[in-house]
Amino acid sequence: MSASIVREFYFGLYSIITGIGLALLYDLIRLWRRVVKHKRWHRDVEDIFYWFFCFFISFYLLYYGNNGVIRYFAVMGAGLGMLLYFISFGRFLMDMVYRLLCCLIMPFFTMKKQLTRWKKHLTMKVRESAVTKQHKGDERDVRKKK
Repeated sequence: MSASIVREFYFGLYSIITGIGLALLYDLIRLWRRVVKHKRWHRDVEDIFYWFFCFFISFYLLYYGNNGVIRYFAVMGAGLGMLLYFISFGRFLMDMVYRLLCCLIMPFFTMKKQLTRWKKHLTMKVRESAVTKQHKGDERDVRKKK
């Protein structure tokens, strides 16, 4: 095989791998959004950063892999990589990672809820005792004045 055909093969392979990597990164962002609740503008900022990252990775791939020439081959390779990721193991991988995170994180959330309840209960007791002492002090002042 000629060197140019081998170079084109590796360039196509790199564009497919880039597509898989970009799809995996977006799935990780989606997983982060499922685990930690976000406001709308947080999601927008995350998406903007993601797309800037995609732009720079694609630029790097095209600049160094193909001397800056944009070709449908590279775009199709990245799209094919994303498609392969989503139809093969992307959905299953994210579901498994989400379930694993839920199993690991949920005990901490339940412990936090329990600690919050205890704290609330203790603060209510302290407030009740402070109010009771204050009322007893008021009664003593009334008795002293009489």
